[in-house]
Amino acid sequence: MKIHKLIINNFMPYKGKQEIEFPQHETQNVMLLFGDNMRGKTSFLNAIRWGFYGVALARHLREIPRSHLINSEATDEGDWAMSISILFEHEGRNYELNRSIEKRDNVTQPKNNSDFLEAIGLRINGTPVIGDSINNEINQVMPKEVSRFFLFDGELLQEYENLLIEESDQGKKIKEHIESVLGVPALIHARDELQVLLKDARSMQRRDAQKNDELRKYAQDQKGHEVKLKSLEDDIGELDRQRLGLQEKVDEIDDFLKNTEAVQNKKIELTRLATEKKGFEFNIKKSNNTIHVLLKTAWKNVLESSVQSITQTLKKERKGYQKSMEEASALQGEITNLRKSIDENKECNTCGQEIPESKRQPLREKLELLEKQPGRSVDYSRLTELNKNIDNLEGIRAEGEVNRIITNLEEITKIKVKLMSVENQCDDIEEEIKGFDTDEIMRKREKRERYGGQLAKTSLDMKDREDKKEENLKKQQKISQLMAKHKGSEGTLSNLRVERLQQLETVFSEGINQLRLKLKGDVESYATSAFKKLTTEKTYTGLSINQNYGLSILDENKKVIDERSAGAEQIVALSLIDGLNKTSGTKAPIVMDTPLGRLDPKHRKNILQYLPDMSEQVVLLVHEGEIHAKRDTEVFASRIGARYDIKRISATQSRIERV
Repeated sequence: MKIHKLIINNFMPYKGKQEIEFPQHETQNVMLLFGDNMRGKTSFLNAIRWGFYGVALARHLREIPRSHLINSEATDEGDWAMSISILFEHEGRNYELNRSIEKRDNVTQPKNNSDFLEAIGLRINGTPVIGDSINNEINQVMPKEVSRFFLFDGELLQEYENLLIEESDQGKKIKEHIESVLGVPALIHARDELQVLLKDARSMQRRDAQKNDELRKYAQDQKGHEVKLKSLEDDIGELDRQRLGLQEKVDEIDDFLKNTEAVQNKKIELTRLATEKKGFEFNIKKSNNTIHVLLKTAWKNVLESSVQSITQTLKKERKGYQKSMEEASALQGEITNLRKSIDENKECNTCGQEIPESKRQPLREKLELLEKQPGRSVDYSRLTELNKNIDNLEGIRAEGEVNRIITNLEEITKIKVKLMSVENQCDDIEEEIKGFDTDEIMRKREKRERYGGQLAKTSLDMKDREDKKEENLKKQQKISQLMAKHKGSEGTLSNLRVERLQQLETVFSEGINQLRLKLKGDVESYATSAFKKLTTEKTYTGLSINQNYGLSILDENKKVIDERSAGAEQIVALSLIDGLNKTSGTKAPIVMDTPLGRLDPKHRKNILQYLPDMSEQVVLLVHEGEIHAKRDTEVFASRIGARYDIKRISATQSRIERV
């Protein structure tokens, strides 16, 4: 199938009528649509999806209401008509598909889907298709289930990572979609119908057994199991409804949180800055306290030089007094010795000989002379005062208080500069998030955690009931076999019916398992082939598939690599998409929205070279952060058949222009 032309009228940001022609060349089969975020890339993909199936999807595969599909500027002008036309060919036939909605005449401001009238028309080779045959024809070309693997965005690629988590609810949901595309549900539905028939047949068998005294006990046991089975099935149904309701709430909150992600990050940054601000304020207070303590003794630094000078003067004076003391003491000692020699001793203190009178007279004269000399007495009170003053002054010793005060003041200045910067950042952030209820965001986060916990518990309860249901069915089967083998009951219609249905149910169950194994093998083989062409790590030997269709990378020793980068995850997801496309056998254009966001240049180059071969038509919806309009396109320039840019007209209007 190839799309020739897409005609959009008033769909989401695309006001008025816009026509986009798709490349038709066999090798120049790539179409590039460049557009900034929020300009309409995903809306373009949804235009194709809505044109084919009447459904446009938001995150988590939630349907977008019709009232949100019509361009808001058009509705402000009173134009409530929206339409999509797709011209395409398939197996040599030309198709013209038209789908439109418009407001009902009796509705002023539509809110619900029922407030709109939808019309659909299809022509094949110019001949109109009537009624329900339109949807049948569309599903013959590209079934709605298959479209999931041809119309996908970056979010879908990330969803496939959940396939690696064996018990993941999201992984199970995607697995169901995959098996739906690959045809497994056809066998599953057949088996389920057989199980319903088998349940009725066992009830008939039980009623027949009640007529036999020897089998009545079996019949009563079987009746108990039937009642228990009904209770378990009711529980499973109710739990499934609860699970879907909780999942819807979780998805809704996830959408809200994603839309407010920037605000949340700003709030987190604001909290971090507030903590940093408190740290700066604490350090300023700490430095001020240190300065306050230092100021109590800082006067010592002021007096230190003067005190040292005075102390030196006082010490010099004291030294003079000490010298006078020493001289007075020596003079007094000499006088004392002379007196002793004159008055008491007749002998010389030095030689011990008697001193004659003639010798004593000079001694008396010398003594008289010495006693008349000044300095014999010292002012001890002054010396005491000097010692006291010197001791007091030497107690005035500075410990660098002034330098430490200066250091702390400089540190306070530096901290205040940082504090001012933080306060300015806080003011800027508060201005940015003004008008957002950040408390509501936090409450939503708490609700998300609570609903997530309830969802996990509900899933566990469902698994418990399903295990008990499986055990119950095994017990019923065993009782049925015992009743069928009982002497006298062989060959009865109810026993034969149960036996045949059990055999058919087993055949279909085994067929489902065999089909799954084959499909997984095919997907693994195709995906491995794609992966080897996409990856830049040539030591990888391939991919290994699990029961959820999740793919793991195998190293050179064929061991699973547990840790994978975001880029590797995307490469694996693209390989899975290619494998599913080839396994499904459907040929349709691949439309990829934001497929290269997490890839390094080498992997981006490999993918851009490989994508043109994934389908007869490949449409890439990208922004220049993913693909450089000149540099990156050089690697597959020969495969590009058309390029368009999404131009911003206003906040709610965009226009697609061919380059």
